Amino acid sequence: MKKEFTNFFLEAGINHFGQLDHAEKVLRFFLKSSFKNITFMIHSEKFYKKYKKRGLDFKLSNNFYLNAIKKCNKKKKKFGLAVCDNASFKDKRNLNVDFYKLLSIGIDDYKLINMLKIKKKPVYISTGFNVSEIKIKNSIRLFDNSNHIQLLHTPMSYRLDELNLKKISIYKKKFKLPTGYSNHFNNKKIFCLLSNYKPSSVFLYCKPIKKKGRIYPDDQHAFYLNELENIKSSYNYASKVKQFSVKRSFSNKKVSKVKIFNEIKF
Repeated sequence: MKKEFTNFFLEAGINHFGQLDHAEKVLRFFLKSSFKNITFMIHSEKFYKKYKKRGLDFKLSNNFYLNAIKKCNKKKKKFGLAVCDNASFKDKRNLNVDFYKLLSIGIDDYKLINMLKIKKKPVYISTGFNVSEIKIKNSIRLFDNSNHIQLLHTPMSYRLDELNLKKISIYKKKFKLPTGYSNHFNNKKIFCLLSNYKPSSVFLYCKPIKKKGRIYPDDQHAFYLNELENIKSSYNYASKVKQFSVKRSFSNKKVSKVKIFNEIKF
């Protein structure tokens, strides 16, 4: 995991609502798309129990995951799981996935990290909005500084001035690890600016169906399936032409940031 290039990942998250047809729709799109990696989220047991009482069962069956892994293998694409605690991961530990995303809520979960270490698969560590550098350092130490890990700068904010994309470069130097970006921002223009920081990976939440009144768990920062290829293409184009100056776009003046951001044509 030492190469410096941007690898795109689709994130289904739990935007399928536990409905097989929604999950299959995302998977079908992925298999036909130019994207090479996809994750489905395994949430906490506490979360599942809470929503099951309200009549919502977000869990997908292990059969779905087994079939999805087979289909991805056939297409030479990679299937991963986003995990957050040991209790909910136990049921999925025997699935032969290609990689894992460790959600920031589990960044110092000793039992979960030990289980992931046994797998010897790539792990992408999400840093979250309020995760301190001390916690990041401790998580890396728990992984025994493995060459199987990457960091993901994950600013969970809809405010442009709180994204702090410079942390991608800072984490690369400080922790000596490839560092990517997990998007939780609600405007796709950000990907043109993001290209200046050369993240090793970009994680994009997606949502399957545009339906009036439908609000997804990751609604505002997830993009519909028919938007995804354009986002990726725009990012790659911006990376090549380097038309957005890091110094100009992210100066200390808030007015300048917003002005440049609004100038971007998408």
